[in-house]
Amino acid sequence: MQKRRIKTSSILDKLHRGFVYTCIGVTLIGTYALGERVYRYFTVVRPQRKQEELKMIEGDMQDKAPALKY
Repeated sequence: MQKRRIKTSSILDKLHRGFVYTCIGVTLIGTYALGERVYRYFTVVRPQRKQEELKMIEGDMQDKAPALKY
């Protein structure tokens, strides 16, 4: 029995298919991770920054408010 010779084109096709599947997987995982970060920014980070900013503004206004003299 003779062994059937493997064509180089079939090897390259399999390597290319594997590379394409890897790229698709990385893209999907990256899109999911980016979506998680955007969601966290709008639900946690942004409101927290606004609250801290309001506290800073209120604190600065009380310190720098001119004293009323009658």
